[in-house]
Amino acid sequence: MEAGGVHMKQTLLLLTAVFCAACSRERAGNTSASAYTSDSDSSAKAAGVEGTNSASELEAPRLIPAVQNQLNLMAAGREPTDPENLTAYKNLAGDVVNAMAADFNRAGLSDSGSFKALRDSVMDDLGGGAGMESKRDRSKLNEHIARMRRLISRYQQAMRSAGDRQ
Repeated sequence: MEAGGVHMKQTLLLLTAVFCAACSRERAGNTSASAYTSDSDSSAKAAGVEGTNSASELEAPRLIPAVQNQLNLMAAGREPTDPENLTAYKNLAGDVVNAMAADFNRAGLSDSGSFKALRDSVMDDLGGGAGMESKRDRSKLNEHIARMRRLISRYQQAMRSAGDRQ
């Protein structure tokens, strides 16, 4: 009984962290009133439109620790098993993958195709993108963990090299 309570507390803590991160994406001070120039619109930044986000802050680094925590739990055999937890993990993974792609564009990096292929494989492991049913083949769990860790590593290396170029 006690072990179940610990897992529930860990799950609630993780979901709270994800919820807080999701709610902090768009800050009123960083966006314009236009739906077409919110957050990271490069033409609005180039034109210096007042009220439009002009920072080059990367999106994925603040999400990566939560994914790494889930990967560690899954590797230790404490993966999300019920549909709600699996869907929450799939959504978090999707957010990280999309943030990485946005960061690549923001940094002006081109993809030879290998990053996109790895990104697609990671999402296919979980049943595809948003709106698709969450699934995971337990026999391939270690492959998914390795792929996701490789994706994070490639992203971090690419962002470091982009920073070195500037």
